[in-house]
Formats: sequence, C-alpha cells, structure tokens
Amino acid sequence: MASVNEVVRCLGAVGIAALVAACSGSSSTANGGSDGGSNEGDGGASGTDGSASDGASSADGADGGGGIDGTPTRQACVTPNGTAITTSFGRLDGYLVALVPPGQHSCNGDSDHLHLQVKANGAIYDVAINMKSQQDPTNPDVFLAERDLKMPGGAWAEGWHAASDDYVQLGLHSTDFTQMPLAQLAAKVEADLGPANHISVLCTGYGPTGCHDVHRRGGNADGAIVMNPLSPASHLFFFHFAAQTF
Repeated sequence: MASVNEVVRCLGAVGIAALVAACSGSSSTANGGSDGGSNEGDGGASGTDGSASDGASSADGADGGGGIDGTPTRQACVTPNGTAITTSFGRLDGYLVALVPPGQHSCNGDSDHLHLQVKANGAIYDVAINMKSQQDPTNPDVFLAERDLKMPGGAWAEGWHAASDDYVQLGLHSTDFTQMPLAQLAAKVEADLGPANHISVLCTGYGPTGCHDVHRRGGNADGAIVMNPLSPASHLFFFHFAAQTF
C-alpha cells in the first residue's frame, strides 16, 4: 500500500500535467481566435483598401467609379457621322472611343482644340474642347477646375439631350480655376480621360455631327466634361478663359 507522501506526489504530478494540458488548450484556443480575427481583419483591411482605392480612382477619374464604367474601347478616329445634335446647348451621353490631340489635323482636328470622338447609338460625334483661347491674344491660356459632383441634368442616357448648366449655381467661381498653357492642359485632360468609357459632355452643338463651347459661357450654357457619369458622384472638368470672371 502506497504511503501518504507517495499519493501526494502522484496527485501533484497529475495536477501539474492537467494544468499544463489546460494551459496548452487555452493557448491554442486563444491563438486560433487571434488568427481568425486577424484573418477577418485582413479581409476587412482588404475591403477597406479596395474601397479606398475605388474611391480614389473615382475621384481621380481613373477607373470609372470602381468598375461601374466598364472597360474602355478605343478605335482610330474617323470622320464624324452623327445626325442627332442640334445647335442649342445640350448634353451628349455616349462612349469615348477616340481622342484627337491639338495639332493633329485629321478627323476634324486643329491646333487649338482637343477633339473627343463619342459614340452614341451607333454614330460617331465630334466634341471640340478649347485648349487655347482666342478671346485674349495676350493671354491664350485656358483655366481648369475639377469637382466630384452629381451629374447635372439627370441620369446618363445614351444620345443627345436638352440641358442647362451654370458654374456659379454649382458653387464654382473663376478664382477656383488653375491657369494652364495648351501643352500642359492637353496632356492632363488626355491622361485623365485615358481610362474613360462612358462619358457625358455639356456643350453647344455646331451642327448635327458635333458640339463645342465646352467652357464658361453664361446663360445656363456652361460646358463641361463628365467622367464616371454612372457614379453617384461623377468627376467633372470645367473650363474658362482669362477675361472671364464670375
């Protein structure tokens, strides 16, 4: 028969072993919870990063509002063949398919404008955007402002629509704009529009095939380029000339 001391020693050993096992189990459970939480945290962080990236891209006009805009299609410029544009102020909603930089004299190109070719309902339309002003020979630079706003005139709908737009009603004033010479402005706008698919342009028609005056005019006929027009907050480009104050 074992002595009392031997029984105590045995119980002590068993207790210690049980305690070690219990501690080991607790440690494993704690580590498992931490890993699970960490993984969820990574997933949350990835989601946050993704949202931040999408938000930044939408603000910068880089990815069409977090994938809403779709993959852009580009093609060689052609002679515009649309027939729907009137000679009044309106909004052209379509798909950006080509850019004709200043200095290229094909496809309606010229020295002072960046020309966009917008496809709407199967036809190609020309949009002429001043990169240089003819209003003041002493200061031909154009002034640019950008804002993330709800698109003026309602939801994007492919085609040409009557519209109105006023910079001041949108909270813009001439002091909010940055002066840019032709080369700098053209390079920026071309780069920013590089990933654009859906596009809207507030402009005044010059005939059935296209529009121009994508700048401050007053009279609820202020022109603008709208990137990410399907997004709740689209990215808009506004332009004015040196002599214009508002």
